[in-house]
Amino acid sequence: MKQTGLILQTGTDYLDKVTLKTSELRLLASGDGIEIMTHELEKGITFDIYPDEANPSLMEFFYIIEGELEYLTKDSKEFIKLTKGDYFYTKELKEPCVFRTLSKTKLLYISSQPIFHYIGESYAKLHLINEEITKKDPYTKGHSERVQDLSVKIGVEMGLSRDRIAKLAIAALFHDLGKIFISDDILGKPYKLTSDEYELVKHHPIESAKYVNAIKYIDVGDIVLQHHERLDGSGYPYGLKGDEICLEARIIAVADTFDAMTSDRAYRNRLSKEQAIQEIVSLAGKLYDKDVVDAFLRVINNE
Repeated sequence: MKQTGLILQTGTDYLDKVTLKTSELRLLASGDGIEIMTHELEKGITFDIYPDEANPSLMEFFYIIEGELEYLTKDSKEFIKLTKGDYFYTKELKEPCVFRTLSKTKLLYISSQPIFHYIGESYAKLHLINEEITKKDPYTKGHSERVQDLSVKIGVEMGLSRDRIAKLAIAALFHDLGKIFISDDILGKPYKLTSDEYELVKHHPIESAKYVNAIKYIDVGDIVLQHHERLDGSGYPYGLKGDEICLEARIIAVADTFDAMTSDRAYRNRLSKEQAIQEIVSLAGKLYDKDVVDAFLRVINNE
């Protein structure tokens, strides 16, 4: 039933909500195309506001109720901190804006056009698949978020444009979605895979790319597809070489490898950070892009 007149709500009331692993979006009010929402995000989350080509006049307003976040400047050289009480909005946006939460953050989010259900449909499905993969393979818990965080830092260090960093963030977060089709026995196998089992694993970037292509407003399929390719052609699924592999995929390759090496796996214990760094450096120029490895080292040293 449509509500009219004065409507009083409690702090726990909402019309609808989308709950993801690291965030929750609540629709508080909607009318004449305008939507009023709250968006809660955990610490360390990278998110972007992207131009809507179908609705170029869209305006989005964000007020920081709690927490703090940082905004990547247009030249991708630095982050500007925003805290409780600050606000920002977009109107006739021409290029993506990239943000990262520095603490658990709650935003008041007002959109001049309906966007809630689009966000829910685009992201909820993919986040749920990520959750299912974590349940299948507990060794990957938090892996995608860590790979995203490190990939974005490398991209910023290399001076990538905000558009490319926005795509890199999405691709890194969802790079392993295709593992949903790999059996639990293979993902958790404590010893060497058979050749047939390894062929199944090598197919997961293809399935991951199919899933992320469901995000209609941003094209990241090729990045996800290529994140296991290696400079010398020894990677998979297609054995691409050198510049045939896009830079964003080469960045994720280093971040993904570093996190995998420094995490306990079913078939081996974690390496120390120093051991993992030494291994990656030794393969720079052969498996991994040397410029990416250099940027990775600067990020690690800065931290």
